[in-house]
Amino acid sequence: MTELLVDAYETIEDAADHVLELISKFVDVNTFFIARNDKREVNIVRAFNRDEVVLPTGFETLYGDSF
Repeated sequence: MTELLVDAYETIEDAADHVLELISKFVDVNTFFIARNDKREVNIVRAFNRDEVVLPTGFETLYGDSF
């Protein structure tokens, strides 16, 4: 019998921290992020900024103002 091992996270923020940590090891860019988007507002759940803070965690904007 094969068992499937799955990491469980308490919050989306915990999961986002892990994902961004992994991505940062393979992607050579300054900034990437995980966001909530409900087509009205965009909320940056977690952001990774390598050298310069371009987008902070917690940043919020209207959906129409994001691009």
